[in-house]
Amino acid sequence: MSTDTTKPVKSALLWTLAVLLAIGAGGWLALSRGGDQAEAERPVTDQEAQMLAGLRQRNHEGDPVAVRLRFPVEGEEVVVDGYLDWEHPLLYARTAGADGEDRLVQAMPGLVATRADHEKFDRAQVPGGDWSPRQMLAGGATPDESMFDILVSSLFTVSGEREDDPAYLAEHATWREEGLVDGVPVDTFRAPILVESDGADTAAGTRPDALYSLDEDGRIRRFQVNTGGDELASVEFLRQVEFDAAGLEPIDLLGGPAIDPGEVDAELASAIVEARQANWAASATVEMRVPVGDGEVADGHGFIDWRTMTAYLNVHDADGHHLLLARPGGVAHLEVDSDELPRPLPTEGWEARALGDDEASELFGPVETMTYRLLETASEDPGEAGAVAEEASLLRVDGDAEPATYVVEFPVAGDAEAEAGESAFRYHVADGRLAEVELMTFWGVGGAELAYEDYPVMAIPWTVSDTIG
Repeated sequence: MSTDTTKPVKSALLWTLAVLLAIGAGGWLALSRGGDQAEAERPVTDQEAQMLAGLRQRNHEGDPVAVRLRFPVEGEEVVVDGYLDWEHPLLYARTAGADGEDRLVQAMPGLVATRADHEKFDRAQVPGGDWSPRQMLAGGATPDESMFDILVSSLFTVSGEREDDPAYLAEHATWREEGLVDGVPVDTFRAPILVESDGADTAAGTRPDALYSLDEDGRIRRFQVNTGGDELASVEFLRQVEFDAAGLEPIDLLGGPAIDPGEVDAELASAIVEARQANWAASATVEMRVPVGDGEVADGHGFIDWRTMTAYLNVHDADGHHLLLARPGGVAHLEVDSDELPRPLPTEGWEARALGDDEASELFGPVETMTYRLLETASEDPGEAGAVAEEASLLRVDGDAEPATYVVEFPVAGDAEAEAGESAFRYHVADGRLAEVELMTFWGVGGAELAYEDYPVMAIPWTVSDTIG
């Protein structure tokens, strides 16, 4: 079961085009104000075009780097220090919050997460805690957040798996000036926000430009772009700062450690099939955490009984607590005033809708989407291991000790087709059982952890079961 609240990660090209629109709204005014510099511009040489063409690939293959972001907001300069992982990509930084207090922030293409800053920001170690995710370029509530989103989004485009077209850059890029960045000689070039040229010429006439300051080895030292303020926003790459990047990994709400989609072997395919079949006669407790809006996360706990295809949860969100009851035929909610999971179930006050009801969508969101996917992880006939091996993908392996946790994708009946690594759901398989399900939403990545435990079959009030099955 899926709804339009789920969304796989955007492709690199789609994300880049979204960034071009955001940056293009600011225009080129700020970059064209320097009259003397503009008059000194000249076309780039073939060698310079080739160096610019390889910039994104060099960055993608390079080590993480410390960065300092500067951008104007309402006449003042905001300074943000952080650490950038080019390859995945991820920015981990400290910035001022809307309340004037410092906050920690993580950003990746499409998503931003923030939390209160309770620790020293002196190492590239992303801490746990109560992070709040939101959409990038859409969920910023303050001018600071909006400008941050535009600058960081443009920064992410300066990394790619392959070179750009040097012929295109020879035609559209210009040399602007010589200078120094942190005492290092650089040449500054004015060039389009770099995108791979294959199939991208449809946007060529609308691409905004940026300034790229490169040292003699072709490494970027400063990146400048117009975010719509009175002055240019910039990113300085503090290559002299040494740090351990081992802890530079996104939190679970942003997808956790990086994935590298590959094939599922016969043994793992058999484990997936057997786990789904074993669930058919099992029950488990559920601990759920799902982003449901910009800055809003719902927490739920309860159990799922695949023997009767019933899910029963207490969910806490911005509106308070409510009980959630789901069966294949529909869903029911009941507002409560605590996090208790009453047994036996209350008999009155439920708002129930059958899935075929025109008003069912009013009760259906990311939490319900996750709940129904949990129900669908059990199957009396889960298919053949050989077919699963052909359709599934191994995204990563977590843990050094046995049993390891295998993070995989595999299609369930009704799922939309998706490239490896871009499905709306991911599954964690450990010790032959399903340990967690992840859901990609517009606002971040939700997770539901399972712990297998025998539960007595629960009686559903007939007024509810008559509607939801």
